[in-house]
Amino acid sequence: MQVLFLALGGTRRRAVTEESARAVADGASAVVLVEQRKTWHRDEFDPGVEVVELARLEALHPPRRVEKVLLYRGPGAVFKVVGRGPLRPFVARAKKAYERRIAAPAHRALILPRQRKAWGDVRQRLIHRHVLAGRAPFDLVVVSDPDSMPTAARLVAGFAAGGLPEPQIAYSYDNAGFDPAVGPRTS
Repeated sequence: MQVLFLALGGTRRRAVTEESARAVADGASAVVLVEQRKTWHRDEFDPGVEVVELARLEALHPPRRVEKVLLYRGPGAVFKVVGRGPLRPFVARAKKAYERRIAAPAHRALILPRQRKAWGDVRQRLIHRHVLAGRAPFDLVVVSDPDSMPTAARLVAGFAAGGLPEPQIAYSYDNAGFDPAVGPRTS
């Protein structure tokens, strides 16, 4: 049995860690999809739980890599060269101001809308490529917070469009009515 926990908002961290550990204890294969791993730095997952960080998958996308070089690494190298010796504190502040006032707004206002227009929903493709591909179909998708609901809806629509069996959707592993030995409850 395969269980996918969507925890992109990270609002129910304790419940997700406990329920994913319970799923592994029940003999299931559990995958937890989180936005950023640093949000979960205080939470300990069961060793049998696979945690996938969506932000890291997005960073591997070629347009994002080019953007990072152009907006952050290139100017960062210039700041590093200029910021030696007595200029170091001033250049460090200038670098932070550049990232906060120029790079981040340029990403949000100029680059991100154009990437969405050109590439479509990159997140869904990355989830399909890195989380869903090469596995047995998920039997249960646990949508653990409100931020994960749009992603869950798109995943289910993608399953239906691809002719794959649709998994059972639940908001909690405990309330899913899922017996690992029997499968989903059909009533």
